[in-house]
Amino acid sequence: MAYFSNYRKQNKSSSTLDAGLGLIFRLNTLWRSADLAALRGELEEYNDILNRIFVNLLYKSPMEVEYDSNRTDIKKVDWSEEDSKVFEKFKEMVRAVRAKEADAIRRKDRIAYNIIKEEHYEILLKKDTWLRKFMMEKGLYLREIEFDPEKAMWGG
Repeated sequence: MAYFSNYRKQNKSSSTLDAGLGLIFRLNTLWRSADLAALRGELEEYNDILNRIFVNLLYKSPMEVEYDSNRTDIKKVDWSEEDSKVFEKFKEMVRAVRAKEADAIRRKDRIAYNIIKEEHYEILLKKDTWLRKFMMEKGLYLREIEFDPEKAMWGG
């Protein structure tokens, strides 16, 4: 038993790479998946992936925890109000458009269904754009540069 205890102490690993790099790789993989789902028209999958991106962007943000009066039990855990307001609005919009889709299916109205499906896709495009802007605010996009061929010879 002492061997295992000693072995664990000696072989503790620590990350040699910046943890932010792992986040960027994860986000890149998720964005690739989101783009593919959007191109295939898989709106539910697209939305689920956008939700995963949102969660990954919040890894440093504090959570709001509400305790009971004795501070012994937790009553509620949520994202900060600032982070969750827009996300909750998109969730509400998606829920409403799904209800409209279900209604069009019940009524067997193909034209209405197609129009509502376009509306659903547009909501997800806006959510996608918001997440990209949110990611930019967090400094998780690579810096954009402009290439000027006239300066290339001089290192520009």
